[in-house]
Amino acid sequence: MIDAIKTFFNNHGIDPAARFIIAVSGGPDSIALLHAFKYLNADILALHCNFNLRGRESDMDEQFVKRFCNTYGVRHSAKHFNTRAVAKQKGISVEMAARELRREWFEETRQRLHMDYIVLGHHADDQIETLLLNLCRGAGIRGLTGMLPVNGRVLRPLLERSREEIIAYIEARQIGFRVDSSNASLEYARNKIRHRVIPVLKEINPALLRVTRQTCRVMNEVESIYLRGVELLKQQVTARDGDDLLISVPELAASPAPATLLFEILHPLGFNAAQVKSILDSRDAIPGKLFRAGDFTLAKERLQWRLFKENNREQPPVSIDSPGEHRVEQLVFRLEERDVDDRFEIPRDSRAAAFNLDKIAYPLTARHWQEGDRFCPLGMKWNSKKLSDFFVDQKFTARQKQECLLLLSGRDVIWVVGHRLDDRYKITPATRRALLVTATPVDPA
Repeated sequence: MIDAIKTFFNNHGIDPAARFIIAVSGGPDSIALLHAFKYLNADILALHCNFNLRGRESDMDEQFVKRFCNTYGVRHSAKHFNTRAVAKQKGISVEMAARELRREWFEETRQRLHMDYIVLGHHADDQIETLLLNLCRGAGIRGLTGMLPVNGRVLRPLLERSREEIIAYIEARQIGFRVDSSNASLEYARNKIRHRVIPVLKEINPALLRVTRQTCRVMNEVESIYLRGVELLKQQVTARDGDDLLISVPELAASPAPATLLFEILHPLGFNAAQVKSILDSRDAIPGKLFRAGDFTLAKERLQWRLFKENNREQPPVSIDSPGEHRVEQLVFRLEERDVDDRFEIPRDSRAAAFNLDKIAYPLTARHWQEGDRFCPLGMKWNSKKLSDFFVDQKFTARQKQECLLLLSGRDVIWVVGHRLDDRYKITPATRRALLVTATPVDPA
């Protein structure tokens, strides 16, 4: 095992003088890993997660790890987690919650203590189980590459060693370890594969471990070729418009695999497979259809989809209770009350608007548009119009609608900022006092 880790260091350019966090559950793989690193005289810190999933048994695992580390003079730390509560809160499985909690704590500790790597005890049998699980769940190429021996700051130096080899190493040195009773339960999919599927596959091919390792190597190479091809196709079907990503409908349709390519573009941003299918099905739909994932919105336009980040969806309204300057997101509103006399001129700049002050009621409100908003566009007198229809008439893009601000007096939209004021609030020959409002971008300096 020690020689295997030395070989791993050489093959992957890992400096033996680096600082390593070792994940130690108390099971045979992690104990063998910790023992081998100790005898390499490596700078190590053992971390143990008590997920509180097996009552007293979990506490006994923690105590065993502490005794083992004390015996061998290894720095160590343990942390308790309410794993079931986290899983329920996030709506994920207990197993996934445990993985996330462990990953977050290990990475936080690595950065805080300036450690170099996190070392996990996954071995060849774990690799087969992961591969088969991914296959059962319908994984693509990435799911068939298996776990990587080096993934950023995460190392798996035992990935080519079998469970039997690890047990033999421990027994030869008479090292104790803990057995997780839940590993025998067929309640979990991984255990069903471990106890029922893999034994049959080994009967069919006794060299299953070797074949799996070779398959993972080949699939990693296939993935590299695949990703390079995807990047080349992305360049053909996408373009940038400021911060927006434009995806050409005709170019995507002409690509060798439109659905796969669109998935590779959108999935990293949070869009799932079902959404990608719906988006692809909308390629002939009329402009305006929206799809959302997290902070991102994909809007169907005539010959393209426009992808942008919605920064304003949760922005609260801003109350403006007096003349003067008021910051509203990336605009500065300047309000000035003026007499309407022979010298008064109605501004012609789209960033300014003049209103009949007698009809204005403070506080004014600046906010983004909402479904159902209406106003009377200048020139339409008392004819009310939906803002959504106004946006269509003016050929607003989805991003323009998302960024557009409204100024309201009471419940009335008096100005679609930068575009049109409400006819009911305009300056007339009878107006004596005016409210002049300008909206200019915040000075970046």
